[in-house]
Amino acid sequence: MALVQSGSISTAAATRIAGLPLPHFLELLSSLRIPLSSSDPADTGSDLEAARRWLGLNATAIST
Repeated sequence: MALVQSGSISTAAATRIAGLPLPHFLELLSSLRIPLSSSDPADTGSDLEAARRWLGLNATAIST
């Protein structure tokens, strides 16, 4: 959690490392009051891609 909070790794990377489904990991972050915002566009893109995969959406079907 400290790596996510410090911005060292993205939420998507932390979710994979933790081995949790994305919704459970997001709930955990929320319960710990760890914000999801990222100032790094690469991290935001990675997080968005992970959310799209979880939702079963084709990344190219939705434009950002």
